[in-house]
Amino acid sequence: MPKVLVVDDERDMLRLVKNILSGEFEVIEAESGEKALKLVEKEMPDIILLDIMMPGMDGWDFLEKFRRLEGAERVPVIMFTIRSEASEVLSGMAVEGVVDYITKPFDPEDLKMRIRRAIKNE
Repeated sequence: MPKVLVVDDERDMLRLVKNILSGEFEVIEAESGEKALKLVEKEMPDIILLDIMMPGMDGWDFLEKFRRLEGAERVPVIMFTIRSEASEVLSGMAVEGVVDYITKPFDPEDLKMRIRRAIKNE
């Protein structure tokens, strides 16, 4: 079962995504970029869903540190964003290695399809 790391500072969003993905994916959660880094240092996920706006270490800071880890280049990252951040994500996709972005709110079936597609392409 593919392992998905969901990084978001909103507990309700973490719960929602876990409920949507459970059964098809193993879901691990982190409420901050700092916690996510500790998780990936122990075990690499198959894909990361990453919020941009978080207190402390934001999504871009996490991604910069994450990409320095051995094996991180093989892990696709999908950014979670509110619509107003979409242009920031598009400009960062090539530079940061982001394979897709999903705007909040999102369609549950679309989320699963995008995760499947990203894992298959990597």
